[in-house]
Amino acid sequence: ADYVLAKLQFARLIAAYECVYRAGIKMFLALNKSRWCKNCSILNRRALFARVSAGINDGWVSQRRQHLIARSICSGGSTLHQQQQFDRSRGENFNQYGLTSDAISSVPPKNARVVICGGGIMGAAVAYQLAQRGWGPHTVLIEKGRIGEGNPWHFSGLLGELKPTDSQVRLAQISLDLIKEFDKKGLPTGWKQTGSLNLARTRDRMTFFRRMKSQSAAWNVECELVSPERCKELCPIIETDDLAGGLWIPNDGVGNPNAFCHSLVKESLDKGVTVVEHCSVSKIIQHDGRVKAVETSNGTVECVYFVNCAGFWARQVGQLSEPYVKVPLHAAEHYYLHTKHVYNLPEKLPVVRDLDGHIYFREANDGCLLAGGFEMKAKPAYEDGDTPVSIAERKLPADWDHFHPLLEELLRRIPSLKNATLERLSNCPEAFSPDCKWIIGEAPEIQNYLVAAGMKTVGMSAAAGVGRAIADIITQGYSSIDLHELDISRFLGLHNNRKFLRDRVREVPGLHYDMNYPFYEFRTGRNLRMSPIFPALKEAGAVFSQVMGYERPAWFDKKNSLDEKGVPKFRIATTNGFGKPHWFEHVQNEYDVCRERIGLSDYSTFTKIDLWSKGREVVDLLQYLCSNDIDQPVGAIIHTGMHNRHGGYDRHLPPGGRVSVSDVTSMYTAICIMGPFTRIMLSELTD
Repeated sequence: ADYVLAKLQFARLIAAYECVYRAGIKMFLALNKSRWCKNCSILNRRALFARVSAGINDGWVSQRRQHLIARSICSGGSTLHQQQQFDRSRGENFNQYGLTSDAISSVPPKNARVVICGGGIMGAAVAYQLAQRGWGPHTVLIEKGRIGEGNPWHFSGLLGELKPTDSQVRLAQISLDLIKEFDKKGLPTGWKQTGSLNLARTRDRMTFFRRMKSQSAAWNVECELVSPERCKELCPIIETDDLAGGLWIPNDGVGNPNAFCHSLVKESLDKGVTVVEHCSVSKIIQHDGRVKAVETSNGTVECVYFVNCAGFWARQVGQLSEPYVKVPLHAAEHYYLHTKHVYNLPEKLPVVRDLDGHIYFREANDGCLLAGGFEMKAKPAYEDGDTPVSIAERKLPADWDHFHPLLEELLRRIPSLKNATLERLSNCPEAFSPDCKWIIGEAPEIQNYLVAAGMKTVGMSAAAGVGRAIADIITQGYSSIDLHELDISRFLGLHNNRKFLRDRVREVPGLHYDMNYPFYEFRTGRNLRMSPIFPALKEAGAVFSQVMGYERPAWFDKKNSLDEKGVPKFRIATTNGFGKPHWFEHVQNEYDVCRERIGLSDYSTFTKIDLWSKGREVVDLLQYLCSNDIDQPVGAIIHTGMHNRHGGYDRHLPPGGRVSVSDVTSMYTAICIMGPFTRIMLSELTD
């Protein structure tokens, strides 16, 4: 009866996937020939094969390999008991890193200076960097499960120095230096210097590589522009006929986040850090706007600093305080493809990133391939907001239909992959920020509450550097690296809205490998904030950019500004090139009008702060903070900066101040009228 039911279920699945009907039949026949697996029900096996056949075509594997794939899926980790076997084979034993159960506690101390939430690689890195500064005996690392529990089954382990911005490069270099230092000491890191090869299919991508090559000299990153022929020499298994060239970075490599995490924890324990497992944070208590204590499932810890390194769960941890700390993150499905041993694989394969195909691959252990990618249209995970509680619940079924575009790109770049034997496709959701950048720094809602999250799958590459930055903020009040582009205070409350995050996360992962043209504008999460003159601007032909949620004209173009019904369209600014932009003439015309006649600009996006006091306190405060002379008559406009004692910018008032500060940006519209005829126009409009 089970067998007949299985056939019926499989027939229904075949009908649902007509486009792969033949592939499904072949897999079904292969199933009938395969050996019985006593741990798997027939129905479960049929569903698994239908899912696989729905995501592949005849080009994925040859006919003679389909029977082997059928057997490998039944014996290679597709059911729960085999998935656990796979996890154990991929994940190293806890004790092999020198950690013992005696060194780990289950009850936190009553007092500490710093409490770190999250025992993954980021939390371990922060604990290690604090211990290096002598804060080990005053630091507690809390993990709700086991240390490094989330790492073994979902990592690519890619380690690269060349990042989009200076601050990210410096943080990545600190991480790579520490990994190499640990490796020299004999501490497990999994470090292998393989080099990385970034491929370019287009002329624009090569232009981007040339820009990165120029910047690399200032960043002290060794890299080299290479021809398609040289790409083939560096990685013989790739197809190069459609390539324009590549960028070779010889000092990049791969590592094992699980091993590095445990090594960081071991070193932290040796320096006095208290590590607590099976203990979950339930509340962060504040008093007078500062962190006071942390409530956990195993007791309360009074502390001065709290560091949210909860990774995937950082947004949920942010909601455990009053007021909430906004950590805008949303999960998207993310896939890792594992093959079994690949015949004739080169001995030392570099990490290969085909950025225009949005894919990467590297050699895993024992001649296997690990591949993945960042699809242009990602699939949000846990859209209902029901975030999994444990690591085990975080795993999702593989969606072969969704992964198929990336699979096609992999087969295009590695023709021999069609003869490989699949081991498994893992669906391991990752959390992304709304702008695809890391989230670092002190939360604006509560003082001494710090966040390190949103690492978008490159946690190992960033951990030690971010850990040092967080440790610097705690121990000396500031980081030696400029973190403004990554600072958590760059977000507004509306950026933490779940609907906005769900919409934006469909776009964000694809940006990781997308072409980095200047003036990029997001296509999702638009029309969040608009000034009262927004309809008039749109009717005048405005093409919009977004600034802190506000829609602001980037330029005006009346051509094609109406839809088929004659209604003004909402158009988003785009710049698809590194040369002279297509909107240059439009901006030039606007400039000429403002200089020679009269122009109007919407300044509503500018931050507006209302400072109030009973006496001269406001004037005295501004004279103290500002570099320019603020004591001017009413109606004057002064351009100035507000500086801290280091000559930089902070948001805090001096202690004991009697000045009220309110952000009133949303309460006022600001319009700037400029040009030689502004006085004449205003005289006609006013008394």
